[in-house]
Amino acid sequence: MNVSKKYLFMGALVLGGLCALIAYKMYHKPHKNIVKAEAVAIMTASEMLASYKNDEVAANGKYLDKILAISGTIASIKVQDNQISLQLDTGDPMSEIICNLDPFTKHKRTDFKVGEQVKLKGVCSGYLSDVVMDRCVEQPR
Repeated sequence: MNVSKKYLFMGALVLGGLCALIAYKMYHKPHKNIVKAEAVAIMTASEMLASYKNDEVAANGKYLDKILAISGTIASIKVQDNQISLQLDTGDPMSEIICNLDPFTKHKRTDFKVGEQVKLKGVCSGYLSDVVMDRCVEQPR
């Protein structure tokens, strides 16, 4: 093996090790504590939907991957594989705010009822025909 191939091999080895270290750190990165984190915006479910329907690109710039506080009335509740999802009424029969409760948080309660008013805080994941909020936790009223 000549000198240039030796340096090329060592450089590739160092670069591979560095990539592996970065991947390890990203995989084991701690989750953001939603309970203690400050919300970027506070709004009702209908206000959030209106924001996305008026200008989705601008709404994504303001809300996507950010922590938001949302209040509204529970329209329906879905439980699947121990994951609780609350759908908040927006006044639009075709769209809801889907709030998936945080699996990393011990919730004070999970016995929500349809028609109940709630305040939730979570991370906005985007909009298709519904706005999706992940890692939601209930806020004090």
